[in-house]
Amino acid sequence: MQLPDQINKQAAEWFTLMQSADVSAAERLALRDWLSADADHQEAYNQIEAVWESLGDLSGTADAEALRRSVEPFTDQLSEKLKALLLAPVAMVKSLITAPKYAMGFAIVVAVGVFLVPGTNEPITAHYSTQIGEIKTITLADSSEITLGAMSKISTRISDTGRSVNLISGEAFFNVAKDRQKPFAVSVNNVFIEVVGTQFNVQRIRDDVSVAVLEGIVNVFGSSAGERLTPSLPDVVLTAGQKVIKASDQAFESVTSVLSADLGAWRVGRLIYTDTSVIDVLTDAGRYFDGKIVLQSDDLADVKVSMTLRTDQVSQLPQMLSEALPLEVHVVSDNIILLKN
Repeated sequence: MQLPDQINKQAAEWFTLMQSADVSAAERLALRDWLSADADHQEAYNQIEAVWESLGDLSGTADAEALRRSVEPFTDQLSEKLKALLLAPVAMVKSLITAPKYAMGFAIVVAVGVFLVPGTNEPITAHYSTQIGEIKTITLADSSEITLGAMSKISTRISDTGRSVNLISGEAFFNVAKDRQKPFAVSVNNVFIEVVGTQFNVQRIRDDVSVAVLEGIVNVFGSSAGERLTPSLPDVVLTAGQKVIKASDQAFESVTSVLSADLGAWRVGRLIYTDTSVIDVLTDAGRYFDGKIVLQSDDLADVKVSMTLRTDQVSQLPQMLSEALPLEVHVVSDNIILLKN
């Protein structure tokens, strides 16, 4: 009989407690009250007790050793924690549970139940990153695709009830599989993005965040979901061909238009900057350069420029800037230093 995970967990906790040699009379009375409170409680407890008893005699037998050997070929595919449980000596399990006769059977059931049969609401969390100049595409469990730009980091959480990504640094292009029952959320610095299924680009340069939409509708909020105590309307709603920028601790800038051909062009090796500060251009393009480009001029840091270059041309960026601005280029080892002249 399939019972709710929470009830099974409670039943397991009660059953384990009852195996203790020093269980108190008050605890036994509390168990009786819990069992009588709901028929499912008694059923869950009976199921665990039946498994315990049916596998109890396995410990210390030839069958136990054969079972241990049979799982060894699969342990490379399992987590280290599962491997430890499956291959742990019976003596270790005995130290955790005071009924050694049933230790082997119980350890195996717990291991398989916890690790091989995921809970319905247990989220799957993963972390991804790229190196200098590297572009990588990741396919999530829900079939959504995320393309990571160079020197970018994300963490993802996929569950039965939601899908979320935290863009820690860099840039990512999202091609989200449509699922109206499970909205897709992206958090980055001080911005929260929510969609159902669409294509959009998110870029973080220092503490500034830009969101641009290639297809569909994107809701953008100026705070994370956890900070919004009640459901609220988005601060900005973007549709295809629109872009918005939010600097840290400031309001969203006005929505602007962006050409679809330019949106996410970095995925094919083109960096496009429109009315972007020099310091932001250097910071972003620097993710594709194996070295450092340092601007030593506060006066020119916020000067706006518009330019296009390939990711394999980033080493030429300082010279390109020096032709338009009063800058001198100095090369020191793998570093390029820009000085105001």
